[in-house]
Amino acid sequence: MNPLSNIYGAIVTGRVISVRDFGAFVDLGGGVQGLLHVSEMGWSRVSNTSHVVSAGEEITVKVLRVTEDDGGAQKIALGLKQLSEDPWSKVGATYEVGQVRTGRVTRVAEFGAFVELEPGVEGLAHASTFAPTGQHWARQVPVGMSGAFEILSIDPGQKRIGVALVEEGASRRGTAPSPESGIVPGARLTGKVERHEKFGVFVFLAPGRTGLMPMSETGVARDADVAKAFPVGSDVEVVVLEVDSSARRIRLSRKAVQDAQEAEELREYSERADRAPAEPFGSLGDQLRGALGTRKK
Repeated sequence: MNPLSNIYGAIVTGRVISVRDFGAFVDLGGGVQGLLHVSEMGWSRVSNTSHVVSAGEEITVKVLRVTEDDGGAQKIALGLKQLSEDPWSKVGATYEVGQVRTGRVTRVAEFGAFVELEPGVEGLAHASTFAPTGQHWARQVPVGMSGAFEILSIDPGQKRIGVALVEEGASRRGTAPSPESGIVPGARLTGKVERHEKFGVFVFLAPGRTGLMPMSETGVARDADVAKAFPVGSDVEVVVLEVDSSARRIRLSRKAVQDAQEAEELREYSERADRAPAEPFGSLGDQLRGALGTRKK
């Protein structure tokens, strides 16, 4: 039996022997040492261990694990953050989808940016949530930047929160394909051109919601330069033709917008013609004769 197994979960006081990048070694007394790993120093991400503890300092920690290596040597894992409440325990009660909160970008990966919403609580702004601007999405969120982020999803059990950067002056309220979001068949929306493919143009509508505008629905000639007609990052007005919620596919049309505009112009022209007073033929004839008479003189 491990002679130190009975100290599992105990709260003990020790003295910091040395501080390394990966953590700190703590003397627990009686020749027993433990490792306080950097990941156990605080609920927030710790970038510099020396900012948390220093050599010679007396600290109180919790014993997390007691194990033996292949040589029989004892290894004790210690924790400091366990002595304070886990901020994720309150996330379910204090956060909700649709909220806009201030966050700070802590790091950027290939798939998205991590955003600290409060000490110990980070959200992920996935790459798909950024509106296309003609430049790489990561340039919009440099490390250290603070901004407004909308809460898209919450999973307290897995400690995951999905967020999206809110553009300055804009306000978003959810992005699911529902009547509230506006992404429904027949809706007329403005999106941003995300990318071009041989079969059509992808248009960003909302974080995580990109639709396809097939070539036949672009409203441009077959031999036209579609990339020139719809530059990446430019705004384009479209009509939602179809929404397949299960497959998360959205079919869009620019041609439908043009057809609607032409129909509206024709309707307005017809209304103006109906409202215009009829000109008596005799009066028009008199005007023509007068004009001809003036020329003869």
